[in-house]
Amino acid sequence: MIAFFFFFFTFAEQLKSAMENQGLDSIALAERVGVSVVTVKRWLNGTYQPRHVNLPKLICALQVPADYLCIE
Repeated sequence: MIAFFFFFFTFAEQLKSAMENQGLDSIALAERVGVSVVTVKRWLNGTYQPRHVNLPKLICALQVPADYLCIE
């Protein structure tokens, strides 16, 4: 019997991973995207998700494929 395991990552987990890969902290990401540090921290703790207008900026700042930060 073959078992398949699917791992679903939250937006916050994907964001943290992408930030680590780029060596960015909350301050640097906030500057690149043009949002406040508080906003980035809220994204990271799962309180908020980015507005659609900020997704392209995040994708560019983090240098990830467009579907990497798909919001659940």
